[in-house]
Amino acid sequence: MGGSTQGGSQGPSRTMARLRSFGIALVPIGGLFLVWELIVGMGWVKAELLTPPSIAIPEVWRYFASGEIFSHLGASLRRGALGFAIAAVVGVPVGLFIGSVRWVSLGLSPVIEFLRQLPPLAMLPVFMLFLGLGFQAQVAIVIWAAIWPILLNTVTGALGVDERLKKAARTLGAGRREIFLQVALPAALPTIMTGMRLGASYAFLVLVAAEMVGADSGIGFIILNNQYTFKIPQMYAAILILACLGIALNYGLLWLERLLTPWRGNT
Repeated sequence: MGGSTQGGSQGPSRTMARLRSFGIALVPIGGLFLVWELIVGMGWVKAELLTPPSIAIPEVWRYFASGEIFSHLGASLRRGALGFAIAAVVGVPVGLFIGSVRWVSLGLSPVIEFLRQLPPLAMLPVFMLFLGLGFQAQVAIVIWAAIWPILLNTVTGALGVDERLKKAARTLGAGRREIFLQVALPAALPTIMTGMRLGASYAFLVLVAAEMVGADSGIGFIILNNQYTFKIPQMYAAILILACLGIALNYGLLWLERLLTPWRGNT
């Protein structure tokens, strides 16, 4: 009885703690919007150049009320999700393999370090040359941006697994498969999730830039198109939507990390 009561009380308290943290996080954002509004209201920056939140936020509502934004959001999410998924599916297993075999890690580290120094936007013309303007080149640039932080963090996580844990598992009769699934992978998972979050962030930023260059849809396209047509309030509204999308993506990955690593005691 006591255990169930305690478990039942932890749920609401944990929910209240998360809501409180969310409310606290909104305070500096509200302060930022207030400073933004004051800068324009006091005439330090012209409203034609920096649309204040009191005008930009209603434009966000109009975007959603008219349904105009959904096709652009869908286009960006399709490109980003596919590119990120491919980067994760390739980067995590390859990183685990490299990190688990020392001589492979030593041999490939210089190559990986060389390739990851090539900026994604510098690679965009190369992808366009091979894949043309359109969906494939945009997905390719997302893969390039996301795979390196995922791969490198996975390698780091695999290399950092305590050998004493592996020896203890072998003593208890665990084979290679059990050691990998029950010891190495859980131990490396927090570092892997850090790489996933970094990869998602980089991929998101690069995708928006790629959409400004070679796309006819997406959040990046609509931001640049509004700037070209001098629809400045709509441009800032699209930027705010982009920021909210990035925040949602980050919190989604944090939730996934808590789900996959419950032993860390994340609240």
